[in-house]
Amino acid sequence: MLAITFFDYIFLRLLGLQYDSIGALLFFFVLYLFFEIPLSLITNAIPKALKSVGIIKSSKGWLVFILNISLTFTLIGLLDHFMENIEISIQGVFIFALISGFLSWKLSENDVEPPDVESKEFKELGDKFNT
Repeated sequence: MLAITFFDYIFLRLLGLQYDSIGALLFFFVLYLFFEIPLSLITNAIPKALKSVGIIKSSKGWLVFILNISLTFTLIGLLDHFMENIEISIQGVFIFALISGFLSWKLSENDVEPPDVESKEFKELGDKFNT
Protein backbone atom coordinates (compact mmCIF):
# COMPACT_ATOMS: atom_id res chain seq x y z
CA MET A 1 0.00 0.00 0.00
CA LEU A 2 2.91 2.30 0.64
CA ALA A 3 4.11 1.84 -2.95
CA ILE A 4 0.64 2.62 -4.32
CA THR A 5 0.38 5.69 -2.10
CA PHE A 6 3.80 6.87 -3.27
CA PHE A 7 2.76 6.40 -6.91
CA ASP A 8 -0.46 8.31 -6.23
CA TYR A 9 1.50 11.11 -4.58
CA ILE A 10 3.98 11.45 -7.46
CA PHE A 11 1.23 11.38 -10.06
CA LEU A 12 -1.02 13.83 -8.19
CA ARG A 13 1.95 16.11 -7.62
CA LEU A 14 2.63 16.14 -11.37
CA LEU A 15 -1.03 17.02 -11.93
CA GLY A 16 -0.85 20.02 -9.60
CA LEU A 17 -1.44 18.78 -6.06
CA GLN A 18 -0.49 21.53 -3.63
CA TYR A 19 -0.35 21.22 0.14
CA ASP A 20 0.59 23.47 3.04
CA SER A 21 2.37 20.92 5.21
CA ILE A 22 3.54 17.33 5.30
CA GLY A 23 0.97 16.67 8.02
CA ALA A 24 -1.85 17.84 5.75
CA LEU A 25 -0.53 15.65 2.94
CA LEU A 26 -0.32 12.60 5.21
CA PHE A 27 -3.83 13.27 6.52
CA PHE A 28 -5.07 13.53 2.92
CA PHE A 29 -3.64 10.13 2.01
CA VAL A 30 -4.83 8.51 5.24
CA LEU A 31 -8.37 9.72 4.52
CA TYR A 32 -8.05 8.73 0.86
CA LEU A 33 -7.02 5.17 1.73
CA PHE A 34 -9.56 4.95 4.57
CA PHE A 35 -12.43 5.73 2.22
CA GLU A 36 -11.04 4.28 -1.01
CA ILE A 37 -10.53 0.71 0.16
CA PRO A 38 -14.11 -0.06 1.27
CA LEU A 39 -15.63 1.97 -1.57
CA SER A 40 -13.53 0.14 -4.16
CA LEU A 41 -14.65 -3.19 -2.72
CA ILE A 42 -18.24 -2.10 -3.24
CA THR A 43 -17.67 -0.74 -6.75
CA ASN A 44 -15.86 -3.94 -7.74
CA ALA A 45 -18.69 -6.08 -6.33
CA ILE A 46 -21.48 -4.26 -8.18
CA PRO A 47 -20.53 -5.48 -11.71
CA LYS A 48 -19.99 -9.01 -10.44
CA ALA A 49 -23.39 -9.06 -8.77
CA LEU A 50 -25.06 -7.65 -11.89
CA LYS A 51 -23.33 -10.28 -14.02
CA SER A 52 -24.39 -13.09 -11.68
CA VAL A 53 -28.07 -12.18 -11.94
CA GLY A 54 -27.85 -11.75 -15.70
CA ILE A 55 -28.32 -7.98 -15.98
CA ILE A 56 -24.97 -7.48 -17.73
CA LYS A 57 -22.99 -9.97 -19.83
CA SER A 58 -19.54 -9.37 -18.32
CA SER A 59 -18.21 -7.97 -15.07
CA LYS A 60 -15.14 -6.65 -16.90
CA GLY A 61 -16.66 -4.10 -19.24
CA TRP A 62 -17.20 -0.36 -19.28
CA LEU A 63 -19.20 -0.39 -16.05
CA VAL A 64 -16.09 -1.24 -14.02
CA PHE A 65 -14.17 1.55 -15.75
CA ILE A 66 -16.92 4.13 -15.17
CA LEU A 67 -17.43 3.13 -11.53
CA ASN A 68 -13.70 3.37 -10.79
CA ILE A 69 -13.42 6.77 -12.46
CA SER A 70 -16.48 8.04 -10.59
CA LEU A 71 -15.23 6.75 -7.26
CA THR A 72 -11.76 8.28 -7.60
CA PHE A 73 -13.02 11.58 -9.01
CA THR A 74 -15.66 11.99 -6.31
CA LEU A 75 -13.41 10.94 -3.43
CA ILE A 76 -10.46 13.17 -4.34
CA GLY A 77 -12.81 16.02 -5.25
CA LEU A 78 -14.52 15.82 -1.86
CA LEU A 79 -11.24 15.61 0.02
CA ASP A 80 -9.94 18.60 -1.94
CA HIS A 81 -13.12 20.55 -1.21
CA PHE A 82 -13.20 19.88 2.53
CA MET A 83 -9.47 20.09 3.25
CA GLU A 84 -8.27 23.67 3.26
CA ASN A 85 -4.59 22.68 3.26
CA ILE A 86 -4.87 20.59 0.07
CA GLU A 87 -5.56 21.90 -3.41
CA ILE A 88 -5.70 20.27 -6.82
CA SER A 89 -7.37 21.43 -10.00
CA ILE A 90 -10.51 19.71 -11.25
CA GLN A 91 -8.65 18.82 -14.45
CA GLY A 92 -5.90 17.16 -12.41
CA VAL A 93 -8.44 15.16 -10.47
CA PHE A 94 -10.17 14.09 -13.68
CA ILE A 95 -6.91 13.01 -15.37
CA PHE A 96 -5.87 11.11 -12.25
CA ALA A 97 -9.29 9.42 -12.11
CA LEU A 98 -9.07 8.43 -15.79
CA ILE A 99 -5.65 6.88 -15.43
CA SER A 100 -6.50 5.22 -12.13
CA GLY A 101 -9.71 3.81 -13.62
CA PHE A 102 -7.86 2.55 -16.68
CA LEU A 103 -5.20 0.81 -14.59
CA SER A 104 -7.83 -0.77 -12.36
CA TRP A 105 -9.78 -1.90 -15.42
CA LYS A 106 -6.69 -3.49 -16.98
CA LEU A 107 -5.74 -5.21 -13.72
CA SER A 108 -9.22 -6.73 -13.42
CA GLU A 109 -9.16 -8.25 -16.93
CA ASN A 110 -7.72 -11.51 -15.57
CA ASP A 111 -10.31 -11.84 -12.79
CA VAL A 112 -12.55 -14.87 -12.98
CA GLU A 113 -16.13 -14.15 -14.01
CA PRO A 114 -18.67 -14.97 -11.29
CA PRO A 115 -21.09 -17.81 -11.99
CA ASP A 116 -24.64 -17.12 -13.14
CA VAL A 117 -27.43 -17.60 -10.59
CA GLU A 118 -28.93 -20.46 -12.57
CA SER A 119 -25.65 -22.31 -13.18
CA LYS A 120 -24.64 -25.57 -11.56
CA GLU A 121 -21.53 -23.93 -10.10
CA PHE A 122 -23.64 -21.29 -8.32
CA LYS A 123 -25.92 -23.95 -6.84
CA GLU A 124 -22.89 -25.92 -5.61
CA LEU A 125 -21.54 -22.77 -3.94
CA GLY A 126 -24.92 -22.19 -2.30
CA ASP A 127 -24.99 -25.78 -1.03
CA LYS A 128 -21.54 -25.35 0.52
CA PHE A 129 -22.68 -22.28 2.46
CA ASN A 130 -25.98 -23.82 3.53
CA THR A 131 -24.36 -26.88 5.11
